[in-house]
Amino acid sequence: MQNNRLATPVQDFAKYCPIITAFIICSLAIVAYAVNFLFYRFPGNNYFPPSTSLIAIVLLLAMIGGSLQFGKHGRFVRTVREIFYFFLVLVVIAFATNAVQYTPFQPIDKQLIAIEASLGINMQAIVAWTANHPRLQLLLAYIYDSLHLQMSILPLAVIIAGKFSYIREHYCLLLVTVLIGFTLYYYLPTMGPASFIPSPYFMAEQHATGIKFTEIHRYIQPSTIEGGMIAMPSFHAIWAWLCLYLVRCWPIVFILLLPINVLLLASCILLGWHYPIDLLGSFLILLPAHGLYFYYKKKTQKFCSQ
Repeated sequence: MQNNRLATPVQDFAKYCPIITAFIICSLAIVAYAVNFLFYRFPGNNYFPPSTSLIAIVLLLAMIGGSLQFGKHGRFVRTVREIFYFFLVLVVIAFATNAVQYTPFQPIDKQLIAIEASLGINMQAIVAWTANHPRLQLLLAYIYDSLHLQMSILPLAVIIAGKFSYIREHYCLLLVTVLIGFTLYYYLPTMGPASFIPSPYFMAEQHATGIKFTEIHRYIQPSTIEGGMIAMPSFHAIWAWLCLYLVRCWPIVFILLLPINVLLLASCILLGWHYPIDLLGSFLILLPAHGLYFYYKKKTQKFCSQ
């Protein structure tokens, strides 16, 4: 009986990991907000969707109604509760995104371009080559934009299927990569290739990434919310891997998604959204994120087995 009781924290490790990580992220975000309020007063965008409050209310009402109708431990309530947890994870990421845009540091894009030039990498030539292959460019654009669908549909599918241990692990890895990657961006910000490399092939959304950064640091309310924000590391690459890792419980889905997300990684560079070195940065974020997760999971297992 004692062993079963001790085993519970091991089974629930992935439950506590995102809670702790989310607390750290929110604490650091509050510090970033405070630094900006006290010293810089930069304006900024609001990355919370306008329907955030409505979604929260609907999910809470669904949980309350489901508990009354089916009981607290019914499958319906567990599913809605897990969707609510997923919603909270996205809220934490949006909260942190709002905070890191107030970085007071200068972008390091010129240094990244210099490093790549020393390695013979020419982003101007890369985006020009892609533009000369319009069908490939269109395919890569669709695949690049598919990440938003993957990040919403795949977790919901895993939740509805009742694979809660996989989704809890996903929360943790998602938040740990945000913690490491956003901290890196705050101190070493980037604006993306379109802001520093002259080329007629960059899209308006790519230029918008740099425009937002420049306007914020000139105390101008950003004129757009389009485009991205963080070039180094590439969160498109990080989240594409995490989506793939999430569906490893379904081998067929994993195999079907694998070539799509490999092309997604290629699209980050070929479309000019990221420097090639950004993908290396993504790998260097994912490696410690996975390492920390499995280290503390193993440590918890060892502690609970004593």
